[in-house]
Amino acid sequence: MIGVRDAVFWLSLAGSFALTMLSGSSIKRKLFYVVLLIACGVGYLSFFQSNSQIQPKGGAQPQWAVVVVLYVFMVMGMLSHYLYDRFTDPPSTRQEIDIGNFLAPILISPIVFAPLWGAFQSANADFVDITPAKLMVFLVAFENGFFWRQTFETRRRRRQQK
Repeated sequence: MIGVRDAVFWLSLAGSFALTMLSGSSIKRKLFYVVLLIACGVGYLSFFQSNSQIQPKGGAQPQWAVVVVLYVFMVMGMLSHYLYDRFTDPPSTRQEIDIGNFLAPILISPIVFAPLWGAFQSANADFVDITPAKLMVFLVAFENGFFWRQTFETRRRRRQQK
């Protein structure tokens, strides 16, 4: 069960992430703040979710903090895809950042997150001690977010060919 301390921290982190994305700061400053927020989340997981806490026996409870972090990584992948597409264009042809197009993937994020959540539940992994193999789960969440558009484009093309 998620405690009050955990809930307050993760809600604050999510709010800070949202405010960072909506701020009028430059892209470099936003990316710096996002990296800083990720470091705070990883630090929190490693320091306050350690083995020193009492672990219940029996059925494992969902690790809501990990679910929130997975979701944040996936959304960061979606937003990174937008920035990647923008920065791969030559500077002379780049358009202004459209905040609507930048935030639009968040509307589709629950659909993209559902298979990731299903895989996480079936893995029954314990994220108290983060190892390189367990870190891969977070990187896969980022990857799912980054490539979300290709998945939907492939499905749309298949429907149009029928």
